[in-house]
Amino acid sequence: MKKYFILGQLIVLTLIGSAQKIQLTEAATEFRNNYNSSWISIPDSTLRSLQLAKNTPILLKAKKAIDESYAKQLQTPFVKTKDETKMYFYRGVIYLDYWMMSSYNSSIFNEVSALGEEKMKESTFGSFSKCLELDIKKQWTSDIKNKMMTYRNQSINVGVDNFIKKNYENAFSSFKMAIEMYNVLSLTDTLAMINAALSSEKLKKTDEAFKYYKMCADNNYGKGAEMYQSMIRVLNASETKDEEQILNIIAEGKERYPKDYVLNIEEFNYWYSKGNNEKAQLALENAIESNPTNKILHFNIGVTYDNISNKYHDENKHEVAFQYMNKAISGYENAIKLDSTYVDAYYNLGALYYNQSITYKSVAGDYSGDKYESEMKKADDMLKKAIPLLERVLSYSPNDESTLKVLKSLYFNLDDMENYSRIKKQIESL
Repeated sequence: MKKYFILGQLIVLTLIGSAQKIQLTEAATEFRNNYNSSWISIPDSTLRSLQLAKNTPILLKAKKAIDESYAKQLQTPFVKTKDETKMYFYRGVIYLDYWMMSSYNSSIFNEVSALGEEKMKESTFGSFSKCLELDIKKQWTSDIKNKMMTYRNQSINVGVDNFIKKNYENAFSSFKMAIEMYNVLSLTDTLAMINAALSSEKLKKTDEAFKYYKMCADNNYGKGAEMYQSMIRVLNASETKDEEQILNIIAEGKERYPKDYVLNIEEFNYWYSKGNNEKAQLALENAIESNPTNKILHFNIGVTYDNISNKYHDENKHEVAFQYMNKAISGYENAIKLDSTYVDAYYNLGALYYNQSITYKSVAGDYSGDKYESEMKKADDMLKKAIPLLERVLSYSPNDESTLKVLKSLYFNLDDMENYSRIKKQIESL
């Protein structure tokens, strides 16, 4: 009786093993002999729809069989590795077509959505990867490669088509799928990555956009620091902006591209927004090295040093403040040298001289005698330097009220009543 019982167990196990293989053979036969995989490459939508109508019941039958085979082997694994390898191959190809077909069949779309992206990735790309791992004899390798290449190209084309039509959600899904297909083959698809980044940015999915721009950067895609610039852009656009992450990306980008103009400008913007003028001006100086003929950079150097100068004046560190004042003057003057019609630079430089004259007068109050007279003379010299600059602004913008008011005060302080009256009349006529 004991021997008979053991024999009975062996018979049961053999039957279970046979059932797995029967279901696998059914799935493989149905898919290989009856299913037309070329449907995905049919350009004509009507012909493609006709082929899809023929394919759908065949695919569903094959899927049912492979699901049963897969479920049974989880309980009782295949005895032969070659059968397990074959099962993973057909599970991958059947589920991949099932996934691709979901874009054209609402019923399948609902089923795929119910399964979820992670389950679909495991069933398709996970199965292919497992098949390649088990396929020591390389029996299925070329089939998987051809499948991935064909479907990857189709996914890219579908993604581009959807992107052009501004259907960014579908475009994003297609590009992500293309990336996964290349991952199966241990290949890097930077074309799909950059398009996935662009699509997700259009969708305002900043985390996804950052992820794919970072993948592009890590794989040296793009010109220079372009991908780091893109990462910073999407991080700045995030509703929950992580400033530390932004600074880290700037630092990482500058480590690879230390003289990149945009990265240095981003660093300037970061530190300037934090009120750290010293670090801001260092970033600008690095930017100028990469783009020395950019008037805006020189102008911003002037603004930054101007602010630093004012900060030291507020701390009563006037000697240091005047050193930064001279640097600010150089910045504005360099901007004017590059563009003799740069109104903002003329105005800022004129305003600097005017404001510094007030400071010189304030400092003069701490002295008497010759030192007092010396400081007051410096104040008057500053006022005189401001006049031609602000008059130049007026030549471009004759009705600029702020410039007129500063000039009115200047002429009054210099006791130039003729020009004071002229400017006063201009203000009154506005």
